[in-house]
Amino acid sequence: MSCVSNCSRRSRRLSAALAGLLLTVTAVADGHTAAKTAPLAPPSIPELATAAGRFDTLLAAVQAAGLAEALSSPGPFTVFAPTDAAFARLGDDTIASLLEPAAKPTLARILKHHVVPGRLDAADLVGRESIETLAGTTLELGVLRGRLLVGDAAVESADLAANNGVVHVIDRVLVPPAVVDPLETLLDNAVRRGAARFNDGDPGACADIYATALDSVALAAGFGLDDDTRDRLQSRLDEIASMNSDRDRAWAYRRIIDTLYAGIQNGSISSTSASASNDPTPTSTAPATPAAARTTASRHTFAPSGTMLFAFDGEDAATGWRTVLDGVMGGRSTGRILATDDGTIVFDGATSLENNGGFSSMRTDVAEGACDGADAIRLIVKGDGRDYKLGVKGYRGMSPEGYWQSFPTVAGEWTEVVMPIRDLERQFMGRPLQGRIAPEDIRAIEFYIYDKNAGDFRLEIDSIEAVRLDQTFDA
Repeated sequence: MSCVSNCSRRSRRLSAALAGLLLTVTAVADGHTAAKTAPLAPPSIPELATAAGRFDTLLAAVQAAGLAEALSSPGPFTVFAPTDAAFARLGDDTIASLLEPAAKPTLARILKHHVVPGRLDAADLVGRESIETLAGTTLELGVLRGRLLVGDAAVESADLAANNGVVHVIDRVLVPPAVVDPLETLLDNAVRRGAARFNDGDPGACADIYATALDSVALAAGFGLDDDTRDRLQSRLDEIASMNSDRDRAWAYRRIIDTLYAGIQNGSISSTSASASNDPTPTSTAPATPAAARTTASRHTFAPSGTMLFAFDGEDAATGWRTVLDGVMGGRSTGRILATDDGTIVFDGATSLENNGGFSSMRTDVAEGACDGADAIRLIVKGDGRDYKLGVKGYRGMSPEGYWQSFPTVAGEWTEVVMPIRDLERQFMGRPLQGRIAPEDIRAIEFYIYDKNAGDFRLEIDSIEAVRLDQTFDA
C-alpha cells in the first residue's frame, strides 16, 4: 500500500511538472507566433499595385504622368486599376505614345479619370448611378450578372485595402471624353449654319454668319489667342468686310476659320485652360468637317490669299479652255465648257464606256511662273457626286503624260478642294511613273472625269487659285 501510494504521488507530481512545462513552452511559442503574425500597416496604393505584380504598365504610366507622389499622399482615394492585360488592349504603339513626355498632360487626364476622391468600397458603389473623378469627368456605374460595372469596364477584384484608400481591379482602360474647346464649338456652329446658307444660294448670309463668329474671336480674350494675334485677325476681318463679292467674303472668312481649326488641331491654340483649370490636357483632336461645308484633299493651314489663276468673271471666262474627249481613242464620251452669268464655268457632258472609252476632260495653259511660291491648288467647285481628277503638266499642248490626283464632290453643294502639288502623281496613259512636278514648272491645268462609270456629269467651277499651305491669316 505504501509503495503504491508513493508511486501515485510521484506520478501526479511529474504530470503536473510536465503540464507546467508544456504551458510554459506553449506560452513562449504563442508569444513568438503572435510576434510573427502581428498585422503590418497596410501599403499605400502604389505599394499595393507594385506588390500585386499585375500593374506594371499602370505604374509606369503613373510615373510618366508625375502622379506617383499624389497617389501616395493621405488621400483617401478610390482607384479603378487596369491590369497589364487591360492596357495591352490599347496596343503597343498607343501605350508607347502615351508614355512620351509630350503626352504627359493627356496621360495625366486619362489616369485621373480612374481616380475618385474618398474611399468607396464596392458596397458604397452598388446602387449609385455615377461618380465624379479627379479629371472632372463622370463614370457611369451599374451591376450586370452580379458584376460591378464602371464605365466600359468590369470589376475583376474589389476592395483591395490600402492605407490611403481602396483599389478595385478592372479589365480595361477607361477613356475619358474628349475635351470640348469653346473656340471649336463656336466655329463648328458657324460653319454648320453658314455652309447651309451658302449651299442654298445665299453666300451673303453665310459671310455674315462667319463674320459674326470671327468678330467674337477677335474681340474676346478667352479663345486662346494673344492680343497681337487678335489685332492681326481684326485687321484681316476689316479687309474682308470691304470686299464687294459675297462669295469672296464667305470663302475668305472660311479660310480664317480653317486656320483656327488647324491651330486647335496642332495644339498651338487652346481655349480650354481657362475653363478647365483642373485639367491641363490640350485639345488635340481634329475637328470633324461638317458634311455641307466642303471637301479637302488634306487638312492644313490656309493662306489668306494666293495667286488667282482663274476667277471666271466676264463673258469670255471660258476663253482658252478646250475639251479633249475619248474620241481621240475611238470612245464616245461628250463634253462642253460654258460660262455662266454667276461668274463660273460649267464642264458637263456624258461619259460612255463604249469602244474602251470613258473619259472627258477640259484643259488650258497657265502663264509661266503663275504657280511660283505655291505648294497647292485650291478649287471652289460644285459637282454631282462623282469623282473628278485635277491634273497639271509641265508643258503646253497635247501629251498623254501629266500629274493627277482624284477628288470627290458632293452633289449640288459648293465645296472647297485643296490639293497639295506634291500629292499629284505622275502618270503616262494611266500608268504611274516616278517623280513629282515643281510648282514653278507648271504650264497647264486640266480636269478629267474618268471614274469608269457611264452617265451624265456636271462640274461647276468658281475659281482656281495657287496657294501656300504654311501661311496663316496673320502672316
